[in-house]
Amino acid sequence: MFRKRWVWFLFIIGLVAVSFYFWKSRSSSYEVSVFKTDIGWGYQISNQGKPYIRQPMIPGIDGEKGFKDAEQAEAAGKLVLHKIENQEFPPSLTVEELKELGVEIP
Repeated sequence: MFRKRWVWFLFIIGLVAVSFYFWKSRSSSYEVSVFKTDIGWGYQISNQGKPYIRQPMIPGIDGEKGFKDAEQAEAAGKLVLHKIENQEFPPSLTVEELKELGVEIP
């Protein structure tokens, strides 16, 4: 009887450990933040607190122009993060995607 309980105990511990491993590997360690620049707004994507992508200007357009406001920068950053989490590489943005997000292209 004692041995049977021990086997069940080990089985449950193993099941919990495997479940935790898969849950932890699925949770994102990335986050998006926005920042003010001299030319507007930009976004940064960090991985476990370390800068991964820093984008101080609107990507994919000529010249160095920042996002008009924090909301536009955050929307662009979230789309890039979505691409990273779905393993779409490179996680670049097109002008069409920026327009769909409501980003004003100067």
